[in-house]
Amino acid sequence: MDCFILLPVKLLCRALVLSVPIITIGVFVASIAADAPRSLALNVTSAIAAVCFSLSYIIFFSTELLVNKAPSTSQSELSFKTLHGILRKLMRPTAVNIALMHSAAIVLLITLGIRLDATDNFGGNPANLDFGLKGYGDGENVAFTQSSSTVGHFVQGVLASLLSYPAVAGLIARLFGGKSRDNLSGNVPTFLLRRPRLSLLLLCDLASACMTIYPFYSLVKRFMKYSTDFARTSHMNNATEWVVGYVVGVSLGWLVTVWLVRTFLRSAGLSKNLGENYDSKIRRVASILSVSDNDVVGNVQYGFGVASEYKELIPSKFYGIVSATSSILLVLLSMTSFLTGIFIGLTWNYQEEELVQKVNRDLTVSLALLWVIVTFLMTWFASKKWPFNFD
Repeated sequence: MDCFILLPVKLLCRALVLSVPIITIGVFVASIAADAPRSLALNVTSAIAAVCFSLSYIIFFSTELLVNKAPSTSQSELSFKTLHGILRKLMRPTAVNIALMHSAAIVLLITLGIRLDATDNFGGNPANLDFGLKGYGDGENVAFTQSSSTVGHFVQGVLASLLSYPAVAGLIARLFGGKSRDNLSGNVPTFLLRRPRLSLLLLCDLASACMTIYPFYSLVKRFMKYSTDFARTSHMNNATEWVVGYVVGVSLGWLVTVWLVRTFLRSAGLSKNLGENYDSKIRRVASILSVSDNDVVGNVQYGFGVASEYKELIPSKFYGIVSATSSILLVLLSMTSFLTGIFIGLTWNYQEEELVQKVNRDLTVSLALLWVIVTFLMTWFASKKWPFNFD
């Protein structure tokens, strides 16, 4: 019964995930085809996202095809399907990141998109990321101007999402990592043989969370100064710069993830024409992914780019501080996305007439429900096999 009830939700989620490249390509085409002044930043970033997402899907599905055609049994306990499952589990962003950061950023993206498209109410030009005039008479409300602050907001968004991917954090921790396990070499890239530097895994986790501070800061600053005109404040363009950076970071992180999974599987011998002795290659790759060289067969702890996978090797004091700090910052981002929708809805119209205020209240409730629905779905993803399997 539970599966039957959730089936429409599963199908909807799968459709949304699979439509990501189409959506990004559509945004790019729409941005360059617009007759009104166009934002060069929007053109470039949407092009980057479209290319990265499209390549990611090509690599992902071609890898899936090879894995499904590979033998399902082997002389050992491991097979290509088993190794593929291990890799997908290791490369998936943590449940906390999915449920808090990624859900919050998606809500923020949709909310700002709704606000940007409301040209009848606020003026402006969506193709130029122009939100109209600021309510307090301080010029235009346009994202991606030629200023250092614009670059800062964008880079923070990129790093926040990019560093949340275990594939990226794990690569950084190994590129500057410790001792190499040369005894496991073969056709495995040399840098993947290194033990991860655990301090860098913690740093990537903390840095990703710290890069989410700006939207909260922007929200508080603008609300305290212009609470009655919040929908017309520069929080719109500043948060847009951050969230566009987030989308680019997600596309890059996804590309790195699927490339790394494919690299490990190819190192294990996966190809159209399987050679001999791939059992030993699969075991070698699995050994590279083991947290400890002393793990007992059948009770192996795997890890790659998440600090919690190496929790027993990290001083509890440092791990606890980083974990708690990161969680608090991500909760603040989630609250920021919720309050941004609430404040935009409440200040959508100036007039105090009852009918106009009813429109404001209805919009506020709708944006609040958007946050609830997306947060629920992303939390559900976090407990499942995000982003492709919804079993």
